[in-house]
Amino acid sequence: MIFLSLVVVLAIVYWLGSASFIHYDGWFKWLINRLQKIPGFSASPIPPLLLALLIPLVALIFIFLLINEFAGKHWLFFLYVPVLLYSLGRGNILVDAREYIALATRGDGVAAAQLIDRLRGNAPADHNSAEVSDWRELHTEALKVIAYRGFERSFAVLFWFFIAGPFGALLYRLSVLYRDFSPLESDAFGTASKWLWLLELPAVRLMGVTWAFVGNFETCPLRKNLLDTQSPSDYVLNECLRGALGAPTDCSTAAMAQMNSEEKAEMEEEMAEETQDIIEDLTGDVITTHTEPAYSFALVKSSLPLYSRSLLFWICAIAFATLVV
Repeated sequence: MIFLSLVVVLAIVYWLGSASFIHYDGWFKWLINRLQKIPGFSASPIPPLLLALLIPLVALIFIFLLINEFAGKHWLFFLYVPVLLYSLGRGNILVDAREYIALATRGDGVAAAQLIDRLRGNAPADHNSAEVSDWRELHTEALKVIAYRGFERSFAVLFWFFIAGPFGALLYRLSVLYRDFSPLESDAFGTASKWLWLLELPAVRLMGVTWAFVGNFETCPLRKNLLDTQSPSDYVLNECLRGALGAPTDCSTAAMAQMNSEEKAEMEEEMAEETQDIIEDLTGDVITTHTEPAYSFALVKSSLPLYSRSLLFWICAIAFATLVV
Protein backbone atom coordinates (compact mmCIF):
# COMPACT_ATOMS: atom_id res chain seq x y z
CA MET A 1 0.00 0.00 0.00
CA ILE A 2 2.79 2.42 0.89
CA PHE A 3 4.74 1.79 -2.31
CA LEU A 4 1.63 1.98 -4.51
CA SER A 5 0.61 5.25 -2.85
CA LEU A 6 4.14 6.59 -3.31
CA VAL A 7 4.18 5.74 -7.03
CA VAL A 8 0.78 7.36 -7.61
CA VAL A 9 1.76 10.51 -5.70
CA LEU A 10 5.04 10.85 -7.59
CA ALA A 11 3.19 10.38 -10.88
CA ILE A 12 0.69 13.11 -9.94
CA VAL A 13 3.47 15.49 -8.92
CA TYR A 14 5.41 14.72 -12.10
CA TRP A 15 2.34 15.32 -14.26
CA LEU A 16 1.16 18.50 -12.51
CA GLY A 17 4.56 19.85 -11.48
CA SER A 18 3.61 20.10 -7.79
CA ALA A 19 0.90 19.19 -5.28
CA SER A 20 -0.10 22.81 -4.71
CA PHE A 21 -3.74 22.08 -5.60
CA ILE A 22 -4.16 20.39 -2.21
CA HIS A 23 -1.92 22.67 -0.15
CA TYR A 24 -4.43 24.75 1.80
CA ASP A 25 -2.97 25.58 5.20
CA GLY A 26 -5.34 28.28 6.43
CA TRP A 27 -7.17 25.81 8.67
CA PHE A 28 -3.96 24.92 10.50
CA LYS A 29 -2.98 28.56 10.98
CA TRP A 30 -6.47 29.20 12.37
CA LEU A 31 -6.09 26.24 14.74
CA ILE A 32 -2.72 27.51 15.99
CA ASN A 33 -4.10 30.99 16.62
CA ARG A 34 -7.10 29.61 18.50
CA LEU A 35 -4.97 27.37 20.69
CA GLN A 36 -2.51 30.12 21.52
CA LYS A 37 -5.38 32.36 22.66
CA ILE A 38 -6.76 29.84 25.16
CA PRO A 39 -6.31 31.23 28.70
CA GLY A 40 -3.31 29.66 30.37
CA PHE A 41 -1.84 28.23 27.17
CA SER A 42 0.18 31.32 26.34
CA ALA A 43 2.27 30.82 29.47
CA SER A 44 4.15 27.99 27.75
CA PRO A 45 4.73 27.27 24.04
CA ILE A 46 4.54 23.50 24.55
CA PRO A 47 0.76 22.90 25.09
CA PRO A 48 -0.32 24.74 21.91
CA LEU A 49 2.29 22.83 19.89
CA LEU A 50 1.19 19.47 21.27
CA LEU A 51 -2.51 20.10 20.70
CA ALA A 52 -1.96 21.59 17.23
CA LEU A 53 -0.21 18.38 16.21
CA LEU A 54 -2.44 15.94 18.08
CA ILE A 55 -5.85 17.20 16.95
CA PRO A 56 -5.27 16.58 13.19
CA LEU A 57 -3.50 13.28 13.91
CA VAL A 58 -6.35 12.01 16.09
CA ALA A 59 -8.81 12.98 13.35
CA LEU A 60 -6.69 11.11 10.78
CA ILE A 61 -6.53 8.03 13.01
CA PHE A 62 -10.32 8.12 13.41
CA ILE A 63 -10.83 8.27 9.63
CA PHE A 64 -8.26 5.48 9.19
CA LEU A 65 -10.15 3.22 11.63
CA LEU A 66 -13.49 3.96 10.00
CA ILE A 67 -12.24 3.09 6.52
CA ASN A 68 -10.43 0.00 7.72
CA GLU A 69 -13.48 -1.22 9.66
CA PHE A 70 -16.31 -0.52 7.24
CA ALA A 71 -14.69 -0.45 3.79
CA GLY A 72 -11.61 -2.66 4.07
CA LYS A 73 -7.90 -2.01 4.12
CA HIS A 74 -7.64 -1.73 0.33
CA TRP A 75 -9.70 1.47 0.46
CA LEU A 76 -7.03 3.03 2.65
CA PHE A 77 -5.24 3.83 -0.60
CA PHE A 78 -7.70 6.71 -1.05
CA LEU A 79 -6.61 8.06 2.33
CA TYR A 80 -2.88 7.54 1.88
CA VAL A 81 -2.62 9.39 -1.43
CA PRO A 82 -4.23 12.73 -0.44
CA VAL A 83 -2.46 12.77 2.93
CA LEU A 84 0.91 12.18 1.29
CA LEU A 85 0.18 14.83 -1.34
CA TYR A 86 -0.69 17.32 1.38
CA SER A 87 2.39 16.39 3.38
CA LEU A 88 4.81 17.17 0.56
CA GLY A 89 6.61 20.49 0.80
CA ARG A 90 5.25 23.73 -0.56
CA GLY A 91 6.76 24.41 -3.97
CA ASN A 92 9.03 22.46 -6.30
CA ILE A 93 12.70 22.62 -5.32
CA LEU A 94 13.88 21.64 -8.80
CA VAL A 95 11.92 24.52 -10.36
CA ASP A 96 13.20 26.94 -7.72
CA ALA A 97 16.79 25.79 -8.16
CA ARG A 98 16.56 26.12 -11.94
CA GLU A 99 15.16 29.62 -11.47
CA TYR A 100 18.18 30.51 -9.35
CA ILE A 101 20.53 29.08 -11.99
CA ALA A 102 18.78 31.15 -14.67
CA LEU A 103 19.08 34.32 -12.56
CA ALA A 104 22.74 33.62 -11.87
CA THR A 105 23.40 33.00 -15.55
CA ARG A 106 21.85 36.39 -16.34
CA GLY A 107 23.86 38.00 -13.56
CA ASP A 108 20.78 39.28 -11.68
CA GLY A 109 22.22 39.27 -8.17
CA VAL A 110 19.33 41.16 -6.56
CA ALA A 111 16.68 38.72 -7.79
CA ALA A 112 18.92 35.75 -6.93
CA ALA A 113 19.39 37.01 -3.36
CA GLN A 114 15.65 37.57 -2.98
CA LEU A 115 14.98 34.04 -4.22
CA ILE A 116 17.41 32.63 -1.66
CA ASP A 117 15.63 34.54 1.11
CA ARG A 118 12.27 33.18 -0.04
CA LEU A 119 13.55 29.62 -0.14
CA ARG A 120 15.17 30.03 3.26
CA GLY A 121 11.78 30.86 4.70
CA ASN A 122 12.99 33.91 6.64
CA ALA A 123 11.55 37.40 6.50
CA PRO A 124 12.78 39.40 3.48
CA ALA A 125 16.27 40.74 4.11
CA ASP A 126 17.93 43.76 2.55
CA HIS A 127 21.21 43.11 0.74
CA ASN A 128 23.74 45.81 0.10
CA SER A 129 25.52 46.00 -3.22
CA ALA A 130 28.61 44.21 -1.92
CA GLU A 131 26.61 41.19 -0.77
CA VAL A 132 24.50 41.02 -3.92
CA SER A 133 27.55 41.27 -6.17
CA ASP A 134 29.43 38.56 -4.25
CA TRP A 135 28.39 35.59 -6.37
CA ARG A 136 30.59 33.17 -4.46
CA GLU A 137 28.72 34.00 -1.25
CA LEU A 138 25.36 33.76 -3.01
CA HIS A 139 26.19 30.39 -4.58
CA THR A 140 27.45 29.04 -1.26
CA GLU A 141 24.27 30.12 0.51
CA ALA A 142 22.11 28.84 -2.35
CA LEU A 143 23.68 25.38 -2.09
CA LYS A 144 22.95 25.30 1.64
CA VAL A 145 19.34 26.41 1.19
CA ILE A 146 18.73 23.98 -1.69
CA ALA A 147 20.17 21.13 0.38
CA TYR A 148 17.71 21.71 3.23
CA ARG A 149 14.65 22.64 1.18
CA GLY A 150 15.06 19.63 -1.07
CA PHE A 151 15.24 17.46 2.03
CA GLU A 152 12.32 19.15 3.80
CA ARG A 153 9.97 19.17 0.81
CA SER A 154 10.29 15.53 -0.18
CA PHE A 155 12.87 13.23 1.41
CA ALA A 156 11.89 13.82 5.04
CA VAL A 157 8.21 13.36 4.16
CA LEU A 158 8.89 10.11 2.30
CA PHE A 159 11.08 8.92 5.17
CA TRP A 160 8.33 9.33 7.75
CA PHE A 161 5.69 8.03 5.33
CA PHE A 162 7.69 4.82 4.98
CA ILE A 163 8.29 4.58 8.76
CA ALA A 164 4.84 5.53 10.07
CA GLY A 165 2.56 5.76 7.05
CA PRO A 166 0.34 8.82 6.56
CA PHE A 167 0.56 9.63 10.28
CA GLY A 168 4.31 10.15 10.15
CA ALA A 169 4.15 12.18 6.94
CA LEU A 170 1.40 14.45 8.27
CA LEU A 171 3.16 14.89 11.62
CA TYR A 172 6.30 16.08 9.87
CA ARG A 173 4.49 18.53 7.57
CA LEU A 174 2.44 20.02 10.41
CA SER A 175 5.61 20.41 12.47
CA VAL A 176 7.23 22.37 9.63
CA LEU A 177 4.13 24.52 9.18
CA TYR A 178 3.94 25.27 12.90
CA ARG A 179 7.51 26.52 12.85
CA ASP A 180 6.93 28.56 9.69
CA PHE A 181 3.73 30.12 11.06
CA SER A 182 5.39 31.13 14.34
CA PRO A 183 6.98 34.60 14.60
CA LEU A 184 10.76 34.57 14.36
CA GLU A 185 12.60 34.66 17.69
CA SER A 186 9.40 33.87 19.60
CA ASP A 187 9.16 31.09 22.19
CA ALA A 188 6.78 29.21 19.89
CA PHE A 189 9.30 29.39 17.04
CA GLY A 190 12.14 28.17 19.26
CA THR A 191 10.14 25.26 20.66
CA ALA A 192 8.86 24.22 17.23
CA SER A 193 12.39 24.41 15.80
CA LYS A 194 13.76 22.15 18.55
CA TRP A 195 10.96 19.63 18.03
CA LEU A 196 11.47 19.70 14.26
CA TRP A 197 15.22 19.21 14.67
CA LEU A 198 14.53 16.09 16.74
CA LEU A 199 12.06 14.83 14.14
CA GLU A 200 14.57 15.42 11.35
CA LEU A 201 17.53 13.87 13.17
CA PRO A 202 17.36 10.33 11.69
CA ALA A 203 16.22 11.46 8.24
CA VAL A 204 19.03 14.02 7.94
CA ARG A 205 21.65 11.36 8.67
CA LEU A 206 20.07 8.97 6.16
CA MET A 207 20.04 11.75 3.55
CA GLY A 208 23.74 12.32 4.17
CA VAL A 209 24.51 8.62 3.75
CA THR A 210 22.46 8.55 0.54
CA TRP A 211 24.35 11.49 -0.93
CA ALA A 212 27.59 9.74 -0.06
CA PHE A 213 26.47 6.60 -1.91
CA VAL A 214 25.35 8.39 -5.08
CA GLY A 215 28.15 10.99 -4.91
CA ASN A 216 31.70 10.83 -3.56
CA PHE A 217 31.75 8.57 -0.51
CA GLU A 218 35.38 9.25 0.38
CA THR A 219 35.07 13.02 0.73
CA CYS A 220 31.68 13.00 2.51
CA PRO A 221 32.26 13.69 6.24
CA LEU A 222 29.90 10.96 7.44
CA ARG A 223 31.69 10.00 10.65
CA LYS A 224 31.57 13.53 12.02
CA ASN A 225 28.04 14.34 10.90
CA LEU A 226 26.37 11.04 11.75
CA LEU A 227 27.45 11.49 15.37
CA ASP A 228 26.77 15.23 15.45
CA THR A 229 23.81 15.82 17.77
CA GLN A 230 24.36 19.55 18.22
CA SER A 231 24.40 21.18 14.78
CA PRO A 232 21.18 22.25 13.01
CA SER A 233 19.78 20.17 10.17
CA ASP A 234 20.70 22.62 7.41
CA TYR A 235 24.36 22.67 8.52
CA VAL A 236 24.67 18.86 8.55
CA LEU A 237 22.95 18.56 5.17
CA ASN A 238 25.17 21.24 3.66
CA GLU A 239 28.32 19.53 4.91
CA CYS A 240 27.19 16.15 3.55
CA LEU A 241 26.14 17.59 0.19
CA ARG A 242 29.40 19.50 -0.26
CA GLY A 243 31.35 16.42 0.73
CA ALA A 244 29.39 14.23 -1.70
CA LEU A 245 30.27 16.73 -4.44
CA GLY A 246 33.94 16.60 -3.46
CA ALA A 247 33.92 20.23 -2.30
CA PRO A 248 35.74 21.51 0.80
CA THR A 249 33.85 21.15 4.09
CA ASP A 250 34.50 22.38 7.61
CA CYS A 251 35.72 18.88 8.42
CA SER A 252 38.21 18.75 5.54
CA THR A 253 39.35 22.32 6.22
CA ALA A 254 40.06 21.45 9.86
CA ALA A 255 41.96 18.33 8.80
CA MET A 256 44.10 20.25 6.30
CA ALA A 257 44.91 22.88 8.91
CA GLN A 258 46.86 20.22 10.83
CA MET A 259 48.85 19.06 7.78
CA ASN A 260 52.17 20.29 6.54
CA SER A 261 52.37 22.18 3.25
CA GLU A 262 53.15 19.11 1.12
CA GLU A 263 50.32 17.01 2.56
CA LYS A 264 47.92 19.91 2.24
CA ALA A 265 48.83 20.50 -1.41
CA GLU A 266 48.44 16.79 -2.18
CA MET A 267 45.02 16.63 -0.53
CA GLU A 268 43.84 19.77 -2.33
CA GLU A 269 44.93 18.31 -5.66
CA GLU A 270 43.10 15.03 -4.98
CA MET A 271 39.92 16.84 -3.96
CA ALA A 272 40.10 19.07 -7.04
CA GLU A 273 40.36 16.06 -9.35
CA GLU A 274 37.52 14.25 -7.60
CA THR A 275 35.29 17.32 -7.74
CA GLN A 276 35.96 17.78 -11.45
CA ASP A 277 35.03 14.16 -12.13
CA ILE A 278 31.81 14.41 -10.10
CA ILE A 279 30.69 17.69 -11.67
CA GLU A 280 31.41 16.39 -15.16
CA ASP A 281 29.51 13.18 -14.41
CA LEU A 282 26.47 15.00 -12.98
CA THR A 283 26.18 17.99 -15.32
CA GLY A 284 28.54 17.41 -18.23
CA ASP A 285 30.35 20.66 -17.39
CA VAL A 286 34.14 20.55 -17.44
CA ILE A 287 35.72 22.61 -14.64
CA THR A 288 39.48 22.76 -15.11
CA THR A 289 40.16 25.16 -12.23
CA HIS A 290 38.48 26.16 -8.98
CA THR A 291 38.17 29.77 -10.04
CA GLU A 292 35.33 31.57 -8.28
CA PRO A 293 32.47 32.08 -8.73
CA ALA A 294 32.35 29.46 -11.52
CA TYR A 295 33.31 26.68 -9.11
CA SER A 296 30.59 27.48 -6.55
CA PHE A 297 28.06 27.84 -9.36
CA ALA A 298 29.03 24.42 -10.71
CA LEU A 299 28.35 22.94 -7.26
CA VAL A 300 24.86 24.44 -7.27
CA LYS A 301 24.11 22.98 -10.70
CA SER A 302 25.54 19.60 -9.68
CA SER A 303 23.28 19.40 -6.63
CA LEU A 304 20.16 18.94 -8.78
CA PRO A 305 21.08 15.64 -10.48
CA LEU A 306 22.53 14.40 -7.18
CA TYR A 307 19.21 15.17 -5.49
CA SER A 308 17.28 13.35 -8.24
CA ARG A 309 19.58 10.33 -8.02
CA SER A 310 19.04 10.18 -4.26
CA LEU A 311 15.26 10.06 -4.60
CA LEU A 312 15.48 7.46 -7.37
CA PHE A 313 17.80 5.38 -5.19
CA TRP A 314 15.25 5.18 -2.38
CA ILE A 315 12.28 4.64 -4.66
CA CYS A 316 14.08 1.60 -6.06
CA ALA A 317 15.02 0.50 -2.53
CA ILE A 318 11.42 0.76 -1.33
CA ALA A 319 10.22 -1.13 -4.42
CA PHE A 320 12.72 -3.91 -3.74
CA ALA A 321 11.75 -4.08 -0.07
CA THR A 322 8.07 -4.28 -1.04
CA LEU A 323 8.72 -7.17 -3.41
CA VAL A 324 10.80 -9.06 -0.85
CA VAL A 325 8.30 -8.60 1.97
